[in-house]
Amino acid sequence: MNVAWLGVIALAAFGAVGDEKSKPPTTAADRLAAIQKEQKTATAAYYAAARKIDDKAPDAAKKSHDAFTAYDKVQGEGFMKAVDLAKEDPKSDAAFAALEWVLTTPRSYYLPAGKAALELLTEHHAANPKVGKIVAWVGYYRPTGPNAAAAAAFLRAVAEKNPDRTARGQVAMADAWEAKSKYDAAEYRKQPNAEALAAAAEKALEKVANEFGDSPRLIRENGPRLGELAKAELFELRNLRVGKTAPDIDGEDLGGVKFKLSDYRGKVVVLDFWGDW
Repeated sequence: MNVAWLGVIALAAFGAVGDEKSKPPTTAADRLAAIQKEQKTATAAYYAAARKIDDKAPDAAKKSHDAFTAYDKVQGEGFMKAVDLAKEDPKSDAAFAALEWVLTTPRSYYLPAGKAALELLTEHHAANPKVGKIVAWVGYYRPTGPNAAAAAAFLRAVAEKNPDRTARGQVAMADAWEAKSKYDAAEYRKQPNAEALAAAAEKALEKVANEFGDSPRLIRENGPRLGELAKAELFELRNLRVGKTAPDIDGEDLGGVKFKLSDYRGKVVVLDFWGDW
């Protein structure tokens, strides 16, 4: 790692040592706010440094790598500070806020802080009605590798213990996406169990649509309901797989003549979908 890059970003994140005018935060909420401010400053410093790199320079790739590595180190340290804060009083609202901040940043899922945060939530907040937002993030950006087991344990605990229907709906959607992902991988590899996995994914998506269809997706404001997401995935499974009959399409050719896709049944047809924004 380039030590100079680390120094620039670390100083930007943590400020100059020995500043007597700055007063250390006292409450847990203030301490978390200070950690978040450090991270925001570090992020701004990283992007500013990255913009200054000449893409055409021979060492551009190395400089970009060094800049990100330095930033990632600072970011990981910030996440761990928040986890350590949560450990002091893990059942508190301040602890929950710290863990929510860490786990709504998917990069943390592949760092030691992410595993620790997931384990703390599983132990102390699986029944917290406010946990749905975290479930939505973890379920959609589900980690692979070393932290996958901790994520799975967290989701199972919420499904079993949480009284909030919306929170449990996020788990159901996460399970459905996981089932669909397994089918997609099996179909791509032409595995013999692909059809069985497709059926399992369809069943999981039907559960979301039937039991949690009106629940909001908590990753972003004013997004589609879980039922809408599930039905879109179901349509793909039932209609857009190899071997299925393609849905009929109405349109006009370049000469303005109307046609339907079914007019060409039995012939080889290439469909080109495009958009312009």
